[in-house]
Amino acid sequence: MGSLFLIGALVGIWILADDPLLLITPNYHWYVVLVFCVVDALLGMQLLLTSALGVWDKIAIRAASYWSIIVVAAVLGDVLLQLQLPAGYPTITVFEAFQYLFLGLNGNPLPLAVPSLVTIHASATLLGLLPRGGAWFQFDWRPTRRTIGAIALIVIVVMGMRPAYLYLLSSGFYPANSPLLNSTEITAPPLKQSQLPYSIANKTVFVTLVAVPDIMLPYNYNDTRFGHLVLYIPANWTLHLVFQNREGFPHSAVLMNATSASPTIIEPSSNIIAQIPPDATNGGFLLNGEAGSAIINDLTPGKYWIACAFNYPVPHVMEGMWIVLIVTTAVSTPYFVILRD
Repeated sequence: MGSLFLIGALVGIWILADDPLLLITPNYHWYVVLVFCVVDALLGMQLLLTSALGVWDKIAIRAASYWSIIVVAAVLGDVLLQLQLPAGYPTITVFEAFQYLFLGLNGNPLPLAVPSLVTIHASATLLGLLPRGGAWFQFDWRPTRRTIGAIALIVIVVMGMRPAYLYLLSSGFYPANSPLLNSTEITAPPLKQSQLPYSIANKTVFVTLVAVPDIMLPYNYNDTRFGHLVLYIPANWTLHLVFQNREGFPHSAVLMNATSASPTIIEPSSNIIAQIPPDATNGGFLLNGEAGSAIINDLTPGKYWIACAFNYPVPHVMEGMWIVLIVTTAVSTPYFVILRD
């Protein structure tokens, strides 16, 4: 149990460092996760210390178990409360909140974080609170087969939700109008604007996208995912797009019309405007160290995506490898915003 709590503290630190919901706008979630980290670390050290000393501390075991119930209840309560998003965020449903926390959709780049926390604390609850008397758990630190089986079941169900979802999606099990495919992106209004390089003489904007090698944020454009990079370009300008792949996975960059809240699997039949490489929607890709470019003239007003069309081992676009392009008459100078720091 001590090891479980220390792992839980590390997962909490991961969430604090990389979850855009916490980074974009400070809110009570940050403080809740911080409390999770501190208490998990303290309980983990307490349990490991008493174990090392050969002392059976029933009070610590029970306290840790009750704390685990609180953590699991807090996560499920956050789903029921629809995450209580700060001002400026779109209104979401309970189901969309569940998608964010447990499936890593709607802008969440940490799909394993919350399922890991739930698995860890549910397992700790089983170890510390389930009936003893030889049926579930003995006081000699050896869990019975039933306890091990129950923990394994929790791991399979909770941690297997996202892979199962991706498999069903890639196999075509979900229809195009499935609510799983029409989610609300949980992003805040832009925090800052930065100018893009451009030529006013021929009304051309120059955009370079790079797949950055980042262990904590794979499948990215310029170290952003899930549409957190937004480009704004004046209407009827020319886009000179360059894509460089510096990551160890095959990638591509496909410009297409935005037809829903977020892109799904990209196919040749999709509304494609430009591709890097030219055969990206037919399985083409750029390897590590390769680059390509495309020139798109006279972009009309509207919302577009630039997304990776490569689908192995999972659809990269479903892992968040896409950005947003807004072409509008409301701007005269091209710029970009990043929705997380």
